[in-house]
This record gives sequence, structure tokens and C-alpha cells, in this order.
Amino acid sequence: MTKLTMTLLALMCFVCVGCTERPQAVPEVPVPVAKPLASDANPAAAAGEAKTEPYEASVGGFKFIVPVGWQEQPPKSEFILGEFSLPGTGGAARLTVSSAGGGIEANLERWRGQFSRGPNDPEPRESEVTFDGQKGTLIELSGSYTDMFGGGKPSRDWRMLGVAVPMGATNVFVKLTGPQATVTDQREAFLKFVESAKAEK
Repeated sequence: MTKLTMTLLALMCFVCVGCTERPQAVPEVPVPVAKPLASDANPAAAAGEAKTEPYEASVGGFKFIVPVGWQEQPPKSEFILGEFSLPGTGGAARLTVSSAGGGIEANLERWRGQFSRGPNDPEPRESEVTFDGQKGTLIELSGSYTDMFGGGKPSRDWRMLGVAVPMGATNVFVKLTGPQATVTDQREAFLKFVESAKAEK
């Protein structure tokens, strides 16, 4: 057998051996799937969705029982600890929970200054409420309302329910403002919300 013949036979064996080998499988690279944003998956979740049953919510170190129909909203100010939109026959009303130092009476006087009473508007009223075992003041105001921070024209036929509670070094304020009809409709629910407050442990 010549060298050429031996060389050809060796090449043929090498090729055949290569043919019997299976190509290695290339591992599949997982493609990441982006999760939908809350607003995409549920448009109501981003804007605040009204619950069909009362539920407990944490606001500023306190737990409250939130009535049916109220919608949690992003606070419009850094000074606001929690905010809700309340439905009613006169249109939506706004409830805020905030905390600040200073005197209670000074804040109540500021609230009084935001209202101008007309001849048919009821006089301001003050009474006592309980907030987490502490006695607070409830003030009720009606008339044309001017938001000192919001600007714009006064809102006619408006009403406010404001609660001021001394809590040691700071005070807690719960305020509901909106159309007269809506705030009147929500008065009982507002008082239950205030009286349900319990400090978080």
C-alpha cells in the first residue's frame, strides 16, 4: 500500500468520525418580559380606587377606618400626610390629614379667615371630638371659601369640617372641604373616620 493510499484512508476515517458527532445545543437565553405598570394593568389603581367595604389605612403614624366610597389620593403638598377624595351630590370634596406645631387657636382662626359668610349661610359652630383618646376641636364653617394656597376665585356655597387635636409637641389636623351638599352628606362618615384614629404601635 502506497503512502498516498494510506493518507487518503486516514482522511476518510477522520471525516467519518466527524460526521458521527452531534452539534452541541446552544442554550436559550431567556428574554426578560417587562411587567406592566400599575396604571397599565389597572388604570384605577394609579388614580385611587374606591373600596366596596370599609378598610384600615395608615396615615401619618395613625390607623383610620376609611368609609366606603372614599378614594386615597397622592398628597398635593409635602405638608399633607394623607389625602382622600369624597364623593357627593355636590361634587367631590377633599379631605386632608396633616401635622404641625404651634397653637390650635391660631390654626382655627386661619380656617375662619378662609370663609366669607353670606346672609343665608349658617354661623360657625364648634364642638368637641375624640381622636385617639385625645380631646380635639371640631369647627364647622360655611360660605364662600378661598384657598390661601390654591389661589383663584372663591368657591361659593362651600363648607368645611375641620378637626384640630393637640398631640404633645405637635398637633394633628383633619380637614374636609368641598361643596356644601357633599360635605353635609359626608359629615357622619367624617366624624367616624376621625374617631377611629389609633396610634400605630
